[in-house]
Amino acid sequence: MRQLLFFSGLLLASLAPLQAQPWLIQGTIENCEAGKVELASFYGDCFRVLDSVDTRMGSFHFLLSEEAPAGIYRIIYTERAGEVRSQNRFVEFIFNRENVEILAASTELGPVPDFDASLENQVYAGFLDFELAYEAQLMDVYGDLYPFGTGQEEDEKAAVRAYDSLQIDRNRYMDSITELYPDLYAVRIMNAFRAPVIPGEMSHIQRIDTLKQCFFDQAAIDDPQLLTAPVYPFKLIDYLSLYKDLRLEKEEQEEQFIKAVDQIMLHVPEQEELRSFVVDFLLEGFEMLDMDVVQAYLLDHYLDEACETDLVELIQARMEADKQMAAGTSAPDFEIRDIEGQSQDLSDLSASYVLVLFWASSCQHCREMLPELHHWYLTENSLRLEVVAISLDSSAADFRRFVDELDPQWITVHEPRGWNGEVPSAYHIYATPGLFLLDSEQTILARPRTFRQFQRAIRKLSP
Repeated sequence: MRQLLFFSGLLLASLAPLQAQPWLIQGTIENCEAGKVELASFYGDCFRVLDSVDTRMGSFHFLLSEEAPAGIYRIIYTERAGEVRSQNRFVEFIFNRENVEILAASTELGPVPDFDASLENQVYAGFLDFELAYEAQLMDVYGDLYPFGTGQEEDEKAAVRAYDSLQIDRNRYMDSITELYPDLYAVRIMNAFRAPVIPGEMSHIQRIDTLKQCFFDQAAIDDPQLLTAPVYPFKLIDYLSLYKDLRLEKEEQEEQFIKAVDQIMLHVPEQEELRSFVVDFLLEGFEMLDMDVVQAYLLDHYLDEACETDLVELIQARMEADKQMAAGTSAPDFEIRDIEGQSQDLSDLSASYVLVLFWASSCQHCREMLPELHHWYLTENSLRLEVVAISLDSSAADFRRFVDELDPQWITVHEPRGWNGEVPSAYHIYATPGLFLLDSEQTILARPRTFRQFQRAIRKLSP
């Protein structure tokens, strides 16, 4: 719960006063400057202002309607301590269909609220305090785990025992709170942050690889009611951070994030509201990171999948297909007729290397990539590389128009059955562009997604 969101700030919008409001939110804030106090609710990844009142001495009260959802809310105000004026101070609390009274003391570290009559908020505050202490202790012990092999075997064993014990104690704490208060919204939030116990004797790399596989096993993104609490943005960023590697070039990093996206979506159930939030959050985040390849992948694969059936099976099938067509495997042979009417067998091509390219004129990335690739093919191709470009256009007219503009000198094929054609099916094509760089034995050397990735793969083949 310590990661920064991809994007920050409050979405402030004044709404008309609510009607038929049975729930009372009231309290007093120490050192609150005379003026406006606002009530804001959380949804997805931001807060929005619901109502505001004027205060003179820090007292406030708001009314929430019967339909107000349970979740995390904020009281936003301006603080004045002496001559120092601090804007946008806030106090967070859980509302779950009960009256809430807040008494906020002012300290050097910020406001400290007291919820004397709210079990929800007492339990939540206790969990937050526990987490802060747990993370501090875990980081202290984590520093003692490495490096092993220094001759201090007993110290290493003690560090491993302490690391394992902290994780087990955290699970016991969560189990006990859940057993005592199973119906609290605070407990729902707490359990969304459950984590697998990772043995202390694992190396750092083993720990990361293990978390990539089991991060969501105990706490999947599966509860739409938690969209009104800042839970899933933190979980998504925590998971993506497992794939962050500062040693990678941008294109390589994007490949890793695409793997992370597939794993995330595999653990989001077929629930339209949840899937819509996750996809939108990821799209905006990768836009801020200027990772257009990951954005394109999300748009191609997950934007409209709320309407799909058997979604988990679909994602699993895609991931399995990627394994079957990974670098080092053998590409399927095929016989196909080009636009000149000549039969082309992949195995009969005499080139040292072959690039099998699946594209469509409706694909923006294809329209951008093909001219660059064709220019390279005509001017820089010193490796005796042949290109077999297979169009999946459903419209023969659209295909012909683009080909007439490009006038390609490589082998060009139009697959009239599109995605359902024999060759794209054999290559498990579900998005364009799809590139397969093969050697003379039809072994897949690389699967670049962009022209720059293709150039990098080619440089590795150059003498």
